[in-house]
Amino acid sequence: MIILKHLTVEHFRLLREVNLHFPQRGSILIQGPNEAGKSALLESIYFALYGSPIASDREKSSVDDLLLYGSSQASVTLTLSVGATELIINRVIERGKGQQVTLQVRKLGMPEEEPITRLGTANERIITELGRMDGETLRNSCFIEQKSLNRLEDLPGNERESTLRKLLGLEKLLRLTEQFKLTPNDERMLQESTGRLKLAEVQTRIPELSRRLGELEAALDAVSISEDLTEVTQQEADIAEQELALEQLRAKRAELKAQYSRILQLNKADATLGEIIAAYDAIAEARHELPELEREITELDRREHEELPELEKRVNELVDLTRSFGTLERLSNDLLNAVNTIKGLEKELNSYQEWQKDNNKLDEQISNLRQQMEEERQSLNELEEQRRLGSPKLEARLQRLRGLRERLAALHRAEEKYTHRVMQQGLVEENNVQLAKVRKDLAEAERELNLVEDEVRQVQQEVDALEKRCRQLGVGRQLEEWRRLKELAEELAEAEQQVMAAHGHQEQLTNAALEARRAANRWLFITIGGGALGIILGIVALFMVSQQAVLASVLGLLALVLLAGAGYSFYNYNKAHNQEQIANGHMQDAINQVGMMVATREAAMRNSGQRDALVQVEREIHLLDGSVPRSREEAEQFLKEIQDKGESLADVQQHLTEKRDAAQAAGNQVNEKMEVVASLRKERQRLEDQRKNEGWDDYDAKLRSDRIAIQDRQNEIASRAGQEGLSIPNFDTSVASAASAAEPSTTTVDDLEMAVGDAIKATEREIASLDSKLDLITDLKAKLTRQQESLDILLVSKRALTKRGERYQGMNVVEQAERAREQQLTLRSALQTLQDSLRQRVKALGVSFGQTAINNEEVAARKQLEAVHISLGKRVHLQSSRDNYLTVLKDRQDALADHYNRLAKYSGSLGSWIVPANPFAETLVALRQRCTQEIIGADENSILQGLEKIQAQENASKAKIELCGQEIEGAHERIAIMLVQRHRPPTKGYNFTDILSVWPLVGEYTTLDRKRLEEERESVEQELEELEQQELALSMQLQTAGAKLDLAQARAHMQQQKRSYETRKYGSQLLKSTTERLMRRMLPRTEYYMQQILPLLTSGRYHDVYLRTEEEEGTTSGGPLRLRVWDTAAGEYVPKSTLSGGAANQLSLALRLAFAIAALPRELGAAPGFVLLDEPLSSFDRSRTQALVNVVTGEVLGQHFEQVLFVSHSSAFDPAMFPYHVYMENGVVVESNLPVVALVPVPAINSNESEGAEKESFAEGVGEEQEVEPASVGVEL
Repeated sequence: MIILKHLTVEHFRLLREVNLHFPQRGSILIQGPNEAGKSALLESIYFALYGSPIASDREKSSVDDLLLYGSSQASVTLTLSVGATELIINRVIERGKGQQVTLQVRKLGMPEEEPITRLGTANERIITELGRMDGETLRNSCFIEQKSLNRLEDLPGNERESTLRKLLGLEKLLRLTEQFKLTPNDERMLQESTGRLKLAEVQTRIPELSRRLGELEAALDAVSISEDLTEVTQQEADIAEQELALEQLRAKRAELKAQYSRILQLNKADATLGEIIAAYDAIAEARHELPELEREITELDRREHEELPELEKRVNELVDLTRSFGTLERLSNDLLNAVNTIKGLEKELNSYQEWQKDNNKLDEQISNLRQQMEEERQSLNELEEQRRLGSPKLEARLQRLRGLRERLAALHRAEEKYTHRVMQQGLVEENNVQLAKVRKDLAEAERELNLVEDEVRQVQQEVDALEKRCRQLGVGRQLEEWRRLKELAEELAEAEQQVMAAHGHQEQLTNAALEARRAANRWLFITIGGGALGIILGIVALFMVSQQAVLASVLGLLALVLLAGAGYSFYNYNKAHNQEQIANGHMQDAINQVGMMVATREAAMRNSGQRDALVQVEREIHLLDGSVPRSREEAEQFLKEIQDKGESLADVQQHLTEKRDAAQAAGNQVNEKMEVVASLRKERQRLEDQRKNEGWDDYDAKLRSDRIAIQDRQNEIASRAGQEGLSIPNFDTSVASAASAAEPSTTTVDDLEMAVGDAIKATEREIASLDSKLDLITDLKAKLTRQQESLDILLVSKRALTKRGERYQGMNVVEQAERAREQQLTLRSALQTLQDSLRQRVKALGVSFGQTAINNEEVAARKQLEAVHISLGKRVHLQSSRDNYLTVLKDRQDALADHYNRLAKYSGSLGSWIVPANPFAETLVALRQRCTQEIIGADENSILQGLEKIQAQENASKAKIELCGQEIEGAHERIAIMLVQRHRPPTKGYNFTDILSVWPLVGEYTTLDRKRLEEERESVEQELEELEQQELALSMQLQTAGAKLDLAQARAHMQQQKRSYETRKYGSQLLKSTTERLMRRMLPRTEYYMQQILPLLTSGRYHDVYLRTEEEEGTTSGGPLRLRVWDTAAGEYVPKSTLSGGAANQLSLALRLAFAIAALPRELGAAPGFVLLDEPLSSFDRSRTQALVNVVTGEVLGQHFEQVLFVSHSSAFDPAMFPYHVYMENGVVVESNLPVVALVPVPAINSNESEGAEKESFAEGVGEEQEVEPASVGVEL
């Protein structure tokens, strides 16, 4: 953070002499009348930082204008800190000579740099130390100038974003963006490398797919023949099986038809017998039910006249009795309630009497307990007074005596430590001698180690040279094989080119033949059309000769012309047809030529063997660190160079083995030397650690400090012993001589220790005596606590009893009990009278006394009455049933004759047993059961299903026989065609053995392999077609002229180009998006801080503000800022132009402050820690001025800026609101309460504490300087 520390100004503008030391934190008020130099003070800070004046016209302004009138020289010195770095800038202006600068840079923990006196270098270094914050950036952010509140609003978008980039430290991101910017050449190279890789992969894949496709086609044809043979065998077996099945079905169908005819007759006979039985049953039922129905109807008439009136009268009487018993029950309940009330009142009376006794007894207990507690408190106060007066003095004396004893013990420890350190003097000298010897031996061993390592490196270089020669010889062997394979590959490529050329020639001839055929057809159509039209016109002319001779002659001429044209067309047709036959002959020759070329290519492919062999050889060459030659001539040249040297691979390998053994021996020697050096270093480290742990580095100083510590403790012990009234011991003044002896004389000190111990014991006994009284106090306090608890319990009981007694107030329990007893007697008398009346009424009805019995009797009577009504309701139904039975009896008797006639007809086919011998029910039922059993035994459904099934089977068998014959013929034809296509001799028969003898491939595949082979063929065909198209397109695009590319080289080159392209692409996108996002986020951040500041500035008049920008080319966040504020009266956002001048200035000032806060790079060490406000109160009234002062001195700015410099000449506020103030007049400081620092040299920091603070500050400064990007940038990345 940038903090202003010290400013001295002489003869600058209106300033005569100013010397100010700025506080580390706080707001500073700079006051004074007009022309006092307040604004010049802020301008002097700006000039010190950037060496230029603040002027609207920079080109015409000069540094001479900054001199005080009448002065020839001015100087400005500014001291500021940027993190852990301190800058001292001194600028001197001489009239007519320009300015001179001296810049001193001090970094904590680092030596001071040489002062910089070159103007350009100093200005650049200052801007660098300030985090690239130049003058315009400061004026746009933290320096709010007089009458420039609208500066930020008038600023174009690109200048505003430039300011933000400098404040946030984003300049480096711009430079990185330019470095990572993609160029058209990068995209072209990536596309070219990708295309070459794809072309190489395609060229490698096409021959493999072509060979594989031919194999799959042959395999599928063999599978097809196997399937046809299997199908023929299966079809022949199916035909024999179906013919046998047809014979069996015909015999079975005749048998089922006979069974089905008998079942139909049985069904009809069974239905007739069922109707006869039903008729006899209906007649018998009617004859049986008619007398019973007559009897029931007579009985119902009797009950209607005799039983119904008596039952209705009894029900009415029982209803009246039930109501009376209800009244009796209510009286009984009232009597029981009265009895319960009397019992409750008696309990309340007893409880009231007990409460009076408990209350009196509790009052007596509380009075006695309070008297006892008063006596105990008096005793406790007397004991505490005795302890308070005597205990502090004794405890203080005991503490001092114990401290004296501890210091005596410390003195003994210090003397023992001093003695031990004196005894270590011999060990220190021995350690010094051993350490010097070890260091000398270590230096000698390291020198020998360096010599041995040089020798090992020399031997290793020879080994590397021999290994390189071995690889060259190995590459030579591989090149010979590569040359042979390359020659075969070139022959194959030449054959491919010939095939393609033949295909092209064939296509041309095919197109010519098609064109000739189209021409011949065209002339033929013209000939036919012209001839037909001429004949038609001739016929018409003949018919019209007699009627219209002229028209007929015209038509005749047209007919002759058309016939002549038809003749000419026929001539041309013959000519075109001859050309077509010639073209067809040429086309057939071209097809034969293509076949020959394809055969030549296949032969070349067989001779070249596997293409993988060439790739394998090239891979071996690469593994041997060799390069694949571009042509066979280059390979022959390389082989000739290797053979010219006349070296054999065996000799080189033997020489290499010898050198490797020598290198291994030298390496072992190096390891031995390294072990010696490591042991010596370990010994040196041990001796140094021993010296460090024992503290022998500054042995004499520690010995002297121990002696001084012993003397200090002796003096302190003597002083404390005198204070306690003890005898002062006589210490030995010759500490060194005493320590040199084996046992120092401590007789006097021992006496003092004994005296101190006795005094401590005596004091402890006195304190114990007081503590025994303290136990008594504790007991008294505990007893008081228990008594207080008992009293609290009694008071709680007293309150509970008082609460219980409240409910007895205002009520007379005795009178309430008497009234309840009188009410009980009245209810008992009325209940007895009602019971007597009810007993007499119940006795007359012949029912037992009681409400339950009456209710049961009433229910029984009602049930009897309902039963009578139900019985009477059945009479209509009984009469209707009687009429129905009479009708049925007559109809059934008439139908019996027809049923017997039908049975006589069925006896002819089924037998005479079907006709019943008598009309008895047993005979009829037996006949029907016999019919049913025969029907069930015949199973009609199964017969019908069997007939349908037989018919379907016959149709299916015939169709299947016909289809099998067709399938067999088709299979034979397919096998014959397949053998002809595969150039196999004709077969004698169409069984598997005959086919296998002419084409053995049929036996290698089965029908189960078809799906797999078809899927593989389809994928191979599709892939081959795509690859050929891709190869042609890529060859034309890359202009390779059909040359074969190396796949490994193309893949390596493409991967390298892709990594480079993606690095540039994503790096550029990432940096650009980060910068744009930061720029876009600054507008809402500024709006957020403005919404916090604006209510404070306007005293709550305005709260919500809306910032927007117009579109501007070349910017991310838009053009100049435009303000709109929410007006409550208007109910909408209004522009700044509609407000008053003072309110508009408040908005502009809030925008400047919010922008300065939002643009602070908080994580950078060079973040501005100050804000300069030059006369922002010029158009503010008293209330607005006070609001601004509250903002300046409050937490809103204080939490973001360490220093706030506020310039004003207004008297509308109290200057005491500012912790610091400066009053200026006539260019000098008249009054100031800023800190005063003496001008003395800065002392060297030697103490450990200061060194620790210095290191900590330096570490923080280094950490801040290493932060190049703000935290917001890091988050976005």
